[in-house]
Order: sequence, then structure tokens, then C-alpha cells
Amino acid sequence: MDADTLFNQQLILGIYMILRRLIRLISTTLLLLALVPTMACSKSGSEGAAAKGAVGSSGATASGSASAAADDIIARVGDEAITFNLLNTMLNSSAMVGLSIPALGTPERNTVIITLLDKAISANLLYLDAKKQGTDRQVPYLTDMGKFEDAVLADMYKSRVLIGDIPVSAAEIQTFYDTSISPENELDDDLKHAIEARIRKQRYVDLRNSQRERLRAGSKITIDEAVLATDYDGQRSATDIVATVGNKRISWSDIEVPMRGADYRTTQAEFYIDNDEERLLRLQEYIDNMLMVDKARVAGMDKDEEFFKRTAEYRKTQLINVHRGGLIQSWKPSDDELVQYYIDNMDSIVVPEARKVQMVVLGSKEEAESVKAQIDSGKITIFQAAQQYSLDPNAKHTLGDMGWVSQGTGFPELDDFTFALEPGVLSGPVKSPAGWHLVKVLDVTDAQHQNIEDEKTRRLTLRMYLHEKLDSYVVDLRKNAFDVEVYDDVLTRQFQQEANYIAALNKKAVEEGSITKQRQQELQEWITPPLPPQ
Repeated sequence: MDADTLFNQQLILGIYMILRRLIRLISTTLLLLALVPTMACSKSGSEGAAAKGAVGSSGATASGSASAAADDIIARVGDEAITFNLLNTMLNSSAMVGLSIPALGTPERNTVIITLLDKAISANLLYLDAKKQGTDRQVPYLTDMGKFEDAVLADMYKSRVLIGDIPVSAAEIQTFYDTSISPENELDDDLKHAIEARIRKQRYVDLRNSQRERLRAGSKITIDEAVLATDYDGQRSATDIVATVGNKRISWSDIEVPMRGADYRTTQAEFYIDNDEERLLRLQEYIDNMLMVDKARVAGMDKDEEFFKRTAEYRKTQLINVHRGGLIQSWKPSDDELVQYYIDNMDSIVVPEARKVQMVVLGSKEEAESVKAQIDSGKITIFQAAQQYSLDPNAKHTLGDMGWVSQGTGFPELDDFTFALEPGVLSGPVKSPAGWHLVKVLDVTDAQHQNIEDEKTRRLTLRMYLHEKLDSYVVDLRKNAFDVEVYDDVLTRQFQQEANYIAALNKKAVEEGSITKQRQQELQEWITPPLPPQ
């Protein structure tokens, strides 16, 4: 092995060890944060305390006692429990829910948790309603769940059987060290882990490269490339057989979705991949997945606890989505209904014209004209005029900048005057109850959504209409269909224990010899790169 190769190999291993240490540091921190909700719910709350006034926009009222809530269960919707830990998990996935992530133990975080609680209650109400109405027995839901379950089974079979555990012995680590690493590097635990990862990665690559051969061993597979080819697109039917695997036939309808090109989603037309090699590659992947699913079921993986865990959350979420989609489809308004909704809610839909305004407010018309003349002649600027003469008490700091003003929100005479001005021109004086105004428009944003015939306005109106219908539907479920209990005392206790825990961590972090300080020093050492060998 030449010196350059040896150095590069050592450098890679060195980088790996640095990253491993960083990951260990980050993992320790995340573990402490993850323990917050667990530790916060380790003590039982006071029994028999009444909680009332369920949180949420629906306005429904519910009550429950802490004695009815175990551990960190903060609400129940029918027989569905909502835990404090669940809401923390949702918050840490805020890209999905569209909320910011405030620091642990802060009032801001508590507010977001309450918002998420309301979302969770609404979602559970829709879930129970979906089950009640039999949405979980409908073909679209069952088809989608079947595809997801097959994907989970294929992944489980691949990871457990085709790849499986990849053991690396101590002797193999020693051999790698003796043949590939400079003896100047001590074979400590970190280097052992790095070597083990290197050996395991290579074996993983070897297993992955041979997995198709091992997967298909003993299976008779026939592919009709003529039916699959692009030249056959004009005459192919959905029932034409493109492949057989054992006694199973794969028709064009089975693989139609994988064969669609990128243009399909944008045009919703039947555009297929126009490359025969890519079509064959996707068909081979389809066959591999089908074999993995079949073998996983034979091995009983569809009854495995891991399978149920991995599909449970999706099963519930997808049922809610399918049910919500069906409800929304049934509520689609007619054109006349949508127009009437727009007319009734124009105040909420139309965005009026807005102008960014700078203004000087004076006591008399004569004073206003005098100050305007000084500005026009260049003796002073409008900034100086606002600072020195304006009656507005904030003008000394804002220099007359009033920010963005929407049409129809000010004094009528001043509003009419301001929204008739050309931008960039100092005008006035104009009188209002506040005094005499010199006005300059700095910028303008046009009014929006003023015409229901506009496509964007129509889409916005439809979204608002359907959102309002869904809100009303969920409110009715909460009032009349399912029991909702929110355990306010448990929620309050969780908030307080989280805040206390973070306060204790912060106090401990500044103590002499704290782990936090040690980690900071170690981190600085780890990110300092080693000097290359001379």
C-alpha cells in the first residue's frame, strides 16, 4: 500500500471517528430532551380534581378528572388517548404541521402544544367518524393500505433476510488494522468501531449486489419484452401479460403506475417512459418487491409486532385523509353557492389596496403649508419635518413612517386623499380630526381577490368554503357524536415539570465540572483536524 493511499484511508477513518463522536454528543443531548416528557409524567397527579373547558376552536365543552388519565394522557376522544409525548413528537415534526418549535419549558411552547392538542382532537374525531361510517372498508382505502403494507413487508424481508445482521469479529478487525492502518495509530475503541463500520459497509455492498440472485433462486420468471416495449404502446391493452413469476401473471395494469413518466403528474395524461431499458429496470424492481412481499408473508412477517407498529400510524392517518377527502368531495358547492359565499364573506376574502405612507401632522393649515414649502425648497427633508414639527408623539423615532395602511382603515377624508395620490409625491395639506397632514406615498400594493371570476380568487373562496364546512362538521362531532375529555390538571402538571426540568438542567450546566462544559471542550478537540503525517 503506497503512502498516499494509506494517508487517505487514515483520513477517512479519522473523519468517521470525528463524526461518530459528534453523533454521540448530539445523541446524548437529544436523549436528555426526549426524557423530558417521560420524566415529567413519572409522578401521578392529584386525584379527583375536576378539569373543564376543553381546549380547541370548536367551542365544545368537556370535563375530566386527573384520576381518569394515566401517565401522560392529557385527553381522550372516545376510546382514543392523546398523550403529552405524542404532542411533543408532533411539535418536533413541525415541518409537517406548519408550526415553529419554541424552546422546551417556555410559555410559547405551551401555547403551541395547546394548538396541537386541538388538532389532535379534531383528527381523532374524524378517525372515529370514519370507522363509524365504514370508510375503512372502502376500496380506495384498502387499496392504498395494501400498497403500503407491501412496501413495509418488502423492506422487512430485505433488511432481515437478504441483508440481515452483518457480524464482524475481533480477529477481522485486528487483521484489517495490521494490513491497512499505520501502527502509529493506536487501536482504541473508536478506531475499532471505524474499522468495523468499514468492513460491514463492504459486506453490505456485496450482499446488496447479490440480493436479486438470492431472492429469485428457485423462481421461474418470464418477461415478454415485446409487450413491454414502447413500440407496443398503441396496441397494448390493460390485461396484456408482461411477465409471469411462477404461477402469477403480471399484467400491464399492474405496472402501469411505475411505467408513467414525470409528465404524467403535471398533465394527468397517459405519458409513459419512452425508454425500453428503463421500463425493463422498473419491471425488474416490481418483480423483486413482489417476491419479497410473498416470502415475507410466508415467513409470517405480516403478523410480526414490528409490522403492526410500522403500519399502525399510517393506517390511522390515511383513514383520516381518505374520510376527509370524501367529505370534502360531497360538500363541493355549485357555482351559485360559491358566488353567494363570496358575496357574504367579501370582508374576509378581499385584500384591499395598501400603501406605505410617510406623514407629517401639523396644528394648522398655515403651519402645514409653511413646512411643505420648506420641504419643497430643499431647506429641510420630510424626515426632519416629521421629527421637528409633527404632532404625532412617535414621529421623533419613526420620522413620520406610518408603515403599510390598508384602504378604508383611516379617517375617511384622509383615506380618500391618500389613496388618490401618485407615489413619491409630497402632497397636502389635508384636514382630519387629528390635524393637518402632509402625505407622501412610498409604495403601493394592489388590491387582491376583488372578482370571483378570477381563478385565484375562486380557488381561495372554495378553500375557505370547504374549510368552514369541515370545521362545522368537526364541531358537530364533538358536541353530538363522541365524548371528548381534556385533563387540564395533567396538562398543567406536564408543563410545570418540563419547565422545572429545563431549569435544573440550565443550573447544572454552569456548575464547575459539569458534563456540558466537558462536552464543549471535547467538541473543540474533536473538530480540530489532525496534522497530516510528515
